[in-house]
Amino acid sequence: MGILQHFRKTSFTNMLCLTALFALLATPAFAFTVPAANSILYSVYNLIIVGMINNGLTYIVGFVSILAGAYFLMQQKMVVTLFCIIGGILFLSAGSIATAFGYIY
Repeated sequence: MGILQHFRKTSFTNMLCLTALFALLATPAFAFTVPAANSILYSVYNLIIVGMINNGLTYIVGFVSILAGAYFLMQQKMVVTLFCIIGGILFLSAGSIATAFGYIY
């Protein structure tokens, strides 16, 4: 066994042990909760979650971003295309993402 094969085997073993350690130390997930109505953060929550995500603007921005990704794909600018398409998908699913984090609107 050469030095490279030994390094690959020990590296894989170390990654496996580290993954097992993270799995053992995992804690349960907690959802974010809505701030109290008299809190100063409630106005920020109301603006971002209720005002922006519930609005149809996120769908328009997501669609335009995917169209921009298609435009950059024709120019073979792959990194910009990737960011445009991922950003468009994130904007289109912003409501689902906010609900998954616990922000109920």
